[in-house]
Amino acid sequence: MYFQIIKPAGILKNYVKQYCFMESSACEGNVTERVIPVGGVQLMFHYRNPFVVSLPGNNFVKQPRSVLSGLSSSFSDVSTHGEAGVVFIQFYPAGACNFFDFPLYHIENQSVDLADVFRFEVSRIEELLYFEESLSGKVRIIEDFLLKRFKPVSVSDYNLLQEGIRIIKQRKGQIAASALSGIIPVTPKSLERKFSAYLGKTPKQFIRLVRFQEILLNLSNYKDVRLTEHAYMNGYFDQAHFIKDFKAFTGYTPKAFIDKYPDYNVNSESC
Repeated sequence: MYFQIIKPAGILKNYVKQYCFMESSACEGNVTERVIPVGGVQLMFHYRNPFVVSLPGNNFVKQPRSVLSGLSSSFSDVSTHGEAGVVFIQFYPAGACNFFDFPLYHIENQSVDLADVFRFEVSRIEELLYFEESLSGKVRIIEDFLLKRFKPVSVSDYNLLQEGIRIIKQRKGQIAASALSGIIPVTPKSLERKFSAYLGKTPKQFIRLVRFQEILLNLSNYKDVRLTEHAYMNGYFDQAHFIKDFKAFTGYTPKAFIDKYPDYNVNSESC
């Protein structure tokens, strides 16, 4: 299996974190991976066989060729299906709203067929990506698509979002939504409306997601620390609550996750 990270160029680097290419051959066999929540909306273009998603009840469904995924609060299992080739476009938390002119809460906890949103435009992109052989050429196709969709939100709203995200991350997800609206300052209702529309989660939900990301960071950086200490480091006074939240996001208890992914490193550049 082959991975390559490519950083965006020009103005896009302010909104898009990275492009991640993943390719595998049919002879490698099908590989299943658990997808856990990330901090930003993602776009995915399959230029070879799309992945297969595992659903409850031992059912499976093939992904669309182009997928738009909103912020999620839970995990999913996906598998390669023969020869795979896909590029993930990973947005910063406040990045995607500058390219999609609908409230992002519409795709919360969902992965939707991008063709249902942009139809003919997406069909053309899919065809171009399929026939383009070089990764640099595929990046040019993607960036051309994004630049044509670029419609920045108002400066005041964007600055509000960035400040809110900065504070939440600075506090490592250990802040109440009511306290956040008092710091910025903005009314709680206005903050909730803007976060929901532009990020796809309410402040309370986004804070919970950031705290989960901090847990993963701590598990990567402090592998020898007891799980009880990890719970305290991340603001939990009840280990049972810590385990319950972690399992909701990953499907594993913290111990089971560490046992399954002993080399997991959230600091690494990966898809």
